Amino acid sequence: NPVLLLTHNCLPLTQRTVASLLDQTIPVSIHIIDNGSKDGTVEWAERMGYLLNAFHDNAGVSKGWNLGLSILLRRAEYVLVPNNDVVLAPWTYELLLSYNLPFVTGVTTNQMSEVMQPKIPLLPTEDHPDFSLFLIRRSAWEAIGSFDERMKHYCTDCEYHVRAHRLGVPLKKACVPFFHERSATLRLAAPEDQDTISRQAETDRAVFRSIYKCSPWSEEYEKLFI
Repeated sequence: NPVLLLTHNCLPLTQRTVASLLDQTIPVSIHIIDNGSKDGTVEWAERMGYLLNAFHDNAGVSKGWNLGLSILLRRAEYVLVPNNDVVLAPWTYELLLSYNLPFVTGVTTNQMSEVMQPKIPLLPTEDHPDFSLFLIRRSAWEAIGSFDERMKHYCTDCEYHVRAHRLGVPLKKACVPFFHERSATLRLAAPEDQDTISRQAETDRAVFRSIYKCSPWSEEYEKLFI
């Protein structure tokens, strides 16, 4: 049951995420791709046997996901992909697998108590997937393809959702709550890194607009799914 985890600094948050992964009701194998961390994350991941690849600089979310998924989905039928600032319930991975969908995500909560509750039953899914924690199967990866690396950090998830919709591959969100410390990478970054990330976000949004003639989450964006 492989897990792909992208990291960029924030080692204590990564360790918290890993602890919740190791507490799953099914065995997991953790594979970390590091995006230029300077806080000891690479050394820790290598020492723990988790390091799959380490970029010298921040290569971006799209490139990291593409590299990791292309490797892991050659030998596995599915991969769980959480952010490194989330906490999973012990039953998260097993429950997401139970939906038996090509692509399914959990749903963000800011209440740790929702993650600590007993295992919940299978409930109906909905649209608007949450890419902070997703499970992707090889069938979806082969049908949709890789994430668009023209968008480095932002909007690549929105672009993937639109492309999947047009290809007839449903990306669903299940009622599987996970705790997410939103924007931790940006919030905890050094001021100069914050500026770089913010400027890249604007570039990424411009790329998305050049492709779809709208901004993510706008009224025009929602019409892309009609």
